[in-house]
Amino acid sequence: MAKFGRLPLLSMAILSVAGWGVAGLATPAGADATPIEAAFSAPGPYATTTGTVTEGSTVEYDLYYPSNYSSVKFKSPIVTWGNGTGAAPDQYSSLLLQFASYGFTVIASTLQNTGSGREMDAAAHYLVKMNTTQGSVFDGHLNVHRVAAVGHSQGAVGAARVAIMDPTLVSTLITFSLPAAKLDSTNPDCPVVTDCEENMASVHQPTFLISTHGSEDSYIASPSVERAYFNEVKGRAVLGIIEDSGGVKADHTSIENAAIGGNPAEEIAYATAWLEYTLLGNRQAAGAFSGSHPELTSNPDWPDSLVKP
Repeated sequence: MAKFGRLPLLSMAILSVAGWGVAGLATPAGADATPIEAAFSAPGPYATTTGTVTEGSTVEYDLYYPSNYSSVKFKSPIVTWGNGTGAAPDQYSSLLLQFASYGFTVIASTLQNTGSGREMDAAAHYLVKMNTTQGSVFDGHLNVHRVAAVGHSQGAVGAARVAIMDPTLVSTLITFSLPAAKLDSTNPDCPVVTDCEENMASVHQPTFLISTHGSEDSYIASPSVERAYFNEVKGRAVLGIIEDSGGVKADHTSIENAAIGGNPAEEIAYATAWLEYTLLGNRQAAGAFSGSHPELTSNPDWPDSLVKP
């Protein structure tokens, strides 16, 4: 029987999101040339808390969510997260708490191999069930029709596989450094190689592929590899290739917390904007990815980025 428990409260500054904008308007002299990135770099307006889901003595999932759902003016969309190889959710807590501060409910498998996507799919379905479970903190507060699959490296493979396996559940997809197919291999989550393979041509949901110009990603998830994945996606897709994040050269592990060597600042901003755009219809966030002049493709820190409707 799964048990739900609280982790110590993690504080997060409460800041207001900048007001709605209109894509395509000229930037006034002296104004920020990338106002959408700047807006979503800041924490969102909701205080956050964390929790765990346990099976016996094993923690199966970590949770990041708004601490007071009554203050959230919409049903909270679900984000299911997949770790990179050997990683744990707390290595990405800056990103996951950022999502929670914007009103999203994040569930993250604690497994260190998530390439099959099975545990990510099960995690999302767990929250769907909790939305109608009397006494659950999530009872009646979740939007089970707005679900994002998000992951890093091997977890990005898992996220893509969830989108393919469960298209009626998953509404949108974000991948951080989705590895080249040549790196597919067996692991405890993938007894055979095909368990950790994805076919991006089978993805029809709006998709945001993020990678870097870093030396590690030049082998793992190079711009050319990510561009090929971008071209394969049948529906709306965005390719974001970042040069520097937080003033530091971006690379494969930049999305991890700064305390362990990551530098996730700018990657967090556009990832948050993507969720706001695709799950909540935020018109300001949409300007980063749509219109005649998407902010992402004109941002000098994101060279070689592409958008297709």
